[in-house]
Amino acid sequence: MTATRRARQRAATIDEIKEAALAQIAAEGAAALSIRGVARAIGMSPAGLYRYYDGLDGLITELITDAYTDLADHVLAVTEAPGSPRDRLRDGMLAYRQWAVAHPNRFLLIFGTPIPGYSAPEEGPTVAANRRLGGAFFALGVEAWHRGELTLPAGSRPPSAEEQTLATEQLDGVPAEFVAAFLSSWAHFHGLVSLEILHQLDWIYPDGAAFFAAEVEGIADRLMEGR
Repeated sequence: MTATRRARQRAATIDEIKEAALAQIAAEGAAALSIRGVARAIGMSPAGLYRYYDGLDGLITELITDAYTDLADHVLAVTEAPGSPRDRLRDGMLAYRQWAVAHPNRFLLIFGTPIPGYSAPEEGPTVAANRRLGGAFFALGVEAWHRGELTLPAGSRPPSAEEQTLATEQLDGVPAEFVAAFLSSWAHFHGLVSLEILHQLDWIYPDGAAFFAAEVEGIADRLMEGR
């Protein structure tokens, strides 16, 4: 069904609001985001903006949800492509970094310093979008386990009670030891991306792409057999 003219105008205005909010975050940081500042940037009164969002928290929630969704789409485009679970895991980690480097302010919005006064709705859209991102990677572990291609790294730490619950309730028989190993690996590659986004590696790794590519090959080898 074709959207009505009013619906198209509303959607265009929402896009304009979100673009202005992201521009303000890029210029001043997420903590400085304000309804008044966004409204001023697009030539709208603050009262007018409340016709689209019920407050700043609603706008932030949508920005975070959009960022998680966009990142998940970028990762899923390669993790759901043909190929071995091991290679798709590697490609998913590379895609994760590529998105972060292309959208550093959006990456920091979802993974950086919490915004003062903001709390994401419990079991709300940000949580669902975050789980979709995690699922893009965990699905590969389930597939690799059933294909006999999952490697449990020697010397992995014992799984926590929460990791055991996750494995039992959501990962279709994958051992909890894999959950522990996978989350440790996620902390590794996510941490590297965060350091690069914050320019903490520039002094020693000016070619961040080459360094990251080498690291994720090692991560993929430790988690999955390359056959």
